[in-house]
Amino acid sequence: MKKIIATCLFTLFLVSSLFAQSNTQTNFTIAPPPLGYPEFPEEGSVSNKIDFLYASVQGKDFSLHGMFLGWVPRYGNDLVAIEGLLGMSVMNGDITTPYGSQSLTFIGMHMAPAIELPIYNSKDFKFIMFGGYDFSLTRTSFTTTDPYSSGTMTWYLDTSLYGPLLGFQMHFGFADTFIFSPFFMMKSISGTVDVSTDPAYVSMQQSYDIPSYTVTTYGFDIIETESGVSLSGILDMAQRTEENSDVKTYKFSISMKI
Repeated sequence: MKKIIATCLFTLFLVSSLFAQSNTQTNFTIAPPPLGYPEFPEEGSVSNKIDFLYASVQGKDFSLHGMFLGWVPRYGNDLVAIEGLLGMSVMNGDITTPYGSQSLTFIGMHMAPAIELPIYNSKDFKFIMFGGYDFSLTRTSFTTTDPYSSGTMTWYLDTSLYGPLLGFQMHFGFADTFIFSPFFMMKSISGTVDVSTDPAYVSMQQSYDIPSYTVTTYGFDIIETESGVSLSGILDMAQRTEENSDVKTYKFSISMKI
């Protein structure tokens, strides 16, 4: 059972970090930037953006496919902007255990309020600093053979991850048609995982702390200005470790102003 929990905790770490834009500690992406469409008009402006992400994660003992859908409302003027990401993620797949192949499901909620400050703000070039707080809740469930009976037992892993984020984003305008937007973001994340079962057994109800770790993400995107559409493939160029050497991640995303 300990091997099953360890495998699920590692898989959970990958999935949770995936929807936070990184599956290891350092990551390069060709992806929508954290704030998407940088704008600081002369007058107050309210805007909204929809983010969609499809993801596939495959490793030695698991194979997962899923999606993330996020909404980003934003209010900004020429001095400051306030925004917040609110999103939901769903992933499903199989995990290999000593009891055979089992179905694995992730359902999560993600929230990240942030404040943006324009350090330099002109029509063709903008340099934006931003900071905020990242928070996510995820429930993972899978079914195995019940060690105390001939039936089955469902495991639940309830995970909370949270921590501050900080970064910058640049805006290069081209002929009033496209924006080239490189960015850098850093997060300090920690949290907890509560493990429970159905039927419930006291000896299997455990809680684990997730020690603090740092995630850095950098990359760029090209945005069409009139529609605000940001269509991106995502390329991971992360350092290989013993734990993730067999893991392959594929992601595709699209963002659009509404």
